[in-house]
Amino acid sequence: MEAIAGVLATCGLTLSAAGDTCRLSHVAELDGQIIGCAYGERYGHTFAIHTVAVLPEFRGRRLATYIVSALLMRARSGGCLNATVLTNEHPGFFARHGFTLTPIDILARETQLSLALLRSFGDRTHYMARQLD
Repeated sequence: MEAIAGVLATCGLTLSAAGDTCRLSHVAELDGQIIGCAYGERYGHTFAIHTVAVLPEFRGRRLATYIVSALLMRARSGGCLNATVLTNEHPGFFARHGFTLTPIDILARETQLSLALLRSFGDRTHYMARQLD
């Protein structure tokens, strides 16, 4: 997790504190260095992607696509039926992975997070979900 936190910090992101949920992550590694990562947490049968990051010098090589695909496959094999994501910068990226815009109340119910917490992410946040089948 320390190496993942380093990649996130380089990309201007942070690693959220682990709650009482099951955390799942996937990384891309080159010559022993983690160059990209994605992680999220399981809430019942729903997997919530929290962060996806690739070091700037390795972007444009479809690494994020491979990392997210692997993460969703692992979530599905672990019994998750749905996946969700909150994003304000890259909704098109997640749409290519089958995510669609979703009403916030459905997202709150699936992830057991409060509407107030979800709204704190901002007005421009896109709430997206997909089934894992």
